[in-house]
Amino acid sequence: MTSFRMLNVTIFSLLLFCLMTGVHPQELAKVPEIKGYELHCIEASGITESSAKKLRNGDDIANPDQSIKCYVQCFFSKLRLMNEKGVVQKDKVISFMTLLMPEDQAKKLADKCDLRRTNPCDTAYAMYDCYRQNKAKLVL
Repeated sequence: MTSFRMLNVTIFSLLLFCLMTGVHPQELAKVPEIKGYELHCIEASGITESSAKKLRNGDDIANPDQSIKCYVQCFFSKLRLMNEKGVVQKDKVISFMTLLMPEDQAKKLADKCDLRRTNPCDTAYAMYDCYRQNKAKLVL
């Protein structure tokens, strides 16, 4: 990923974080950067950097392993799209999606992608993949 694109993703992610958490943008100095989330989640999940890059680019990953799924779960937890127990925070997802599309479309897509699986990692990846297939880019 080019440094310009990474900067755009980081800025957008930080603005998203502010919106979702109610943190004022001037308080960002007190909030860990999204890049820190990425590095933490890479380490915590054991995902390869090439797989993390594919996720960032929105590429299809055939037969994702558990490390890929847990990376997505970790990142979504950090962004508060999922709680610490792995339950999707639908209101937060809708708030995020309204940055990308009209609210009625965001609600429909949130309903369509409100998927439950047997564990938080599988749930997170199923949700991510649903949004990806529906051309809604979630920040990773």
